[in-house]
Amino acid sequence: MERKGIRGTILENVPMKRYTSMRVGGPVKYLIYPLDEGDLRNVLKYLTRKNIPYRFLGNGTNVIVNDIGLNEALIRITRMKRKGYTKTGNGAIADVSGGISLKQFIKDSARHGLSGLENLYWIPGTVGGALKMNAGSFGASVSDPLLTMRVLNAQGEIVTMTRQEASFGYRASPIRPKECVLSARFSLKGRDKKEIAKDMEHVYNERKKRHPMEFPSAGSVFKGVKGEPAWKFIEKAGLKGLKIGGACVSEKHANFIVNLGSATANDVRALINTVKKGVFEKTGVSLEEEVELWGFNG
Repeated sequence: MERKGIRGTILENVPMKRYTSMRVGGPVKYLIYPLDEGDLRNVLKYLTRKNIPYRFLGNGTNVIVNDIGLNEALIRITRMKRKGYTKTGNGAIADVSGGISLKQFIKDSARHGLSGLENLYWIPGTVGGALKMNAGSFGASVSDPLLTMRVLNAQGEIVTMTRQEASFGYRASPIRPKECVLSARFSLKGRDKKEIAKDMEHVYNERKKRHPMEFPSAGSVFKGVKGEPAWKFIEKAGLKGLKIGGACVSEKHANFIVNLGSATANDVRALINTVKKGVFEKTGVSLEEEVELWGFNG
C-alpha cells in the first residue's frame, strides 16, 4: 500500500486471530494505525480514493472475523491517545480518546478518586467500542455518565453529540459501522479511593466467578430479551456445553461461546446459529447477536 501522506503504521495481510479476543479469523488486507486525527483523515481520503472498503476496529473483543479474511482495511485508533481530567465542584470531567482501553480508563479514574464507571470494570475493549454498543454490566451502562462524544461520521466530518442527542438504548447507540468515536467526555464524581477500589474488586471477583475467563471468547454472544438475560433461554433449551468443532457453549455461563483451542470462525458461527435455532424451537424466543460477525454471508 502506498503511504500517500500517511504517517502511521500500515500492516498487510494480518491474521485476525491475533487481534480478536476469540482468537479466530483469517487475514485482513490492511491494518492501519493512524498517529493522530490529521493522519486519520489522510488514511480515509486515500482509502476512499482507491475504493478500498474499511471498518474501525477497537480491541477486537466483540468481533468474529470469518476464516477467509477480509479484502479491506481495518483502522485502529488505539495509538491516538489522549486523557485528561478537569476538576469540578464535586468531581471532574474526564476527556478521553475513543481508542483508550476502557479498563485502563476506569483504573486511572479510580486512582484520581473519581467514580461513575466502576461497575463496568474489566469489560474488555476500548472506550469507543464500549460506546458503540453501549456496553453495560451490574445495572450500569457506559453512556450513563457521558456528557459528549466526538464522532467521525461516514462523510469524514467530526460531529459532537451530547448524551441526550445520541439516543442510546440497550446495547445500542447511534454510531454506525463506518463511524468512529474519536473522543468522549464523562462527568465523574469524587469518592473515597478505597471505596472505589472495593467496588472494583467486587466487580472483578463476580466476573471471575461467573465468566469463563480462562478461555478465549468474545464476551456475551446474545442480547437479553425483554429484560431477561439470554443465558436463561440457552439453559432452558439444554444447550449448555454444546460443542461444534473447537467452539463450545460455556458450562460456566451459557451466553459465552469459548474457543477450546482449535476453534475456527466457522465453528463459532455454526454454534451461534445452532443455539438460536435450539432456543427458538424450545422456548419460542428469537435471540439476537450482541457480537459482530464480519465477512460472513447471510
